Amino acid sequence: MNDVQPYAFGRAASEPTAAIGGVEKLGERLAKRLRAIVEPFSGGRPLVTVRPLDNTMFMMWDACVPSFVSLTIYRLHPIKGPVTLRIDAELVSQLVDRFYGGGANSRHAADRREFTPTESRLAARLAESVMAALVDCWAEIVPVEPVLIARETNVTQAEIMAGDAHVVVQAFEIDLGDHAPRLVEVVYPKDGLAGLEIGGADKAIEDMRPADPVWQAQLANRVDDVRFPARTVLARPNLKIAELVALKPGDVIPIHIARHLPLLIGERVFAHGSIGEQDGCAAFMIEKLA
Repeated sequence: MNDVQPYAFGRAASEPTAAIGGVEKLGERLAKRLRAIVEPFSGGRPLVTVRPLDNTMFMMWDACVPSFVSLTIYRLHPIKGPVTLRIDAELVSQLVDRFYGGGANSRHAADRREFTPTESRLAARLAESVMAALVDCWAEIVPVEPVLIARETNVTQAEIMAGDAHVVVQAFEIDLGDHAPRLVEVVYPKDGLAGLEIGGADKAIEDMRPADPVWQAQLANRVDDVRFPARTVLARPNLKIAELVALKPGDVIPIHIARHLPLLIGERVFAHGSIGEQDGCAAFMIEKLA
């Protein structure tokens, strides 16, 4: 046994390629949902742009997060580890000002350390709406169940995960029309994605691959050659048990042939028509497709 490899328990055995591909695929869908969530508060149609996925370490992401920000930490079973939703404090403040018309009293988020009660309620409402949209998008890949863990405004106090933990960051830039994009980010634990059994993500990756025209042509030719048994039923006479047991050679069973008869493919009615004759042979003429 010369092929023995060391293995650290608790670490992923392979890259979660399928899961990451699924996360990337749902980015555009989630961007549309974010636009619909923000628009009622912004007073206009915001521009939402999806950033490319960022594979990094938690400490690197942590270092780029402002000291004052809306953080909501969830568990998304079966994803292992915390999933963090970041919403820029400036976005929350701007939406409150635009919705309630308090622009004159607006303060820059960089100068603040806490939300007003109204801003706190809106931040929580935004987080719940974004998470609900995220769960709906994930349902196309694998069903997830959200559980709220905590809300924070300072990433250094949140104690989300170890600094050397690897994360996958999906970021969205939201421009309210003032050409000053604010961020909404979803931070996934990379190792937590590795254990997912994903069928939808594999399909999503397959969907992104270009179709092979030669294979498609060959498949079409083969499908054209598939044969199905076609039949029609002229009559369905009903007999009593006494009549059935009394039958003998030479007996005649009267039947009535309907004007319109079904053409059956398997057990499905494909068309309706009538019985006639063509070139000396009995024939079925299609009058109407089902």
